Amino acid sequence: WEMWLVFLVIYSAWICPFEFAFITYKKDAIFIIDNIINGFFAIDIVLTFFVAYLDSHSYLLVDNPKKIAIRYLSTWFAFDVCSTAPFQPLSLLFNYNGSELGFRILSMLRLWRLRRVSSLFARLE
Repeated sequence: WEMWLVFLVIYSAWICPFEFAFITYKKDAIFIIDNIINGFFAIDIVLTFFVAYLDSHSYLLVDNPKKIAIRYLSTWFAFDVCSTAPFQPLSLLFNYNGSELGFRILSMLRLWRLRRVSSLFARLE
């Protein structure tokens, strides 16, 4: 799962600047692919509530669901939700004069997903 997400992050990091600079939002193949990828990241948000973590003080594995949820909600949850929000469909829904640039800027939040790649490489070292 982690390697699949890394692949999706690399795709997002590659396509996001092109979409920001050149591509207008419309229902085409890239639109569908981007929303499928957003779906995978939405699933990952749910799965993260069930993944144990290593306590930095005691170095014990914490598998208590309540503690996992509290930790995730207080750390990466808001960023993950913002980077997964479907800004492209919202842009099509609320497209009035000047709104597309705002949605393009918000869609750059998808680059926040790059932290997954850096954390994976840190664990591999």
